[in-house]
Amino acid sequence: MNVRKGSTVWVPDKELAWIPAEVIDSDDKFVQIVTDSGKTVFVSAEKLCPRDADEDELGGFEDMTRLTYLNEPGVLYNIRRRYALNDIY
Repeated sequence: MNVRKGSTVWVPDKELAWIPAEVIDSDDKFVQIVTDSGKTVFVSAEKLCPRDADEDELGGFEDMTRLTYLNEPGVLYNIRRRYALNDIY
């Protein structure tokens, strides 16, 4: 995955499965990110998944094929968001 400064990504987490983050810096081997909780970490670019930029603005996508990045964390986040809004169908 090609990551640039300012890119929004999903980062694997032991407790929550995936957490949202933003890329601060990157080099050949590692990417420096800041999570939504403010924690700064270095991770391998291979472990990151791209995140839809507008997924927080909408109430989730009714049709998941409209997701820009159809990956595990994006699908799980969309389902969780739709259930929270009681709009699962």
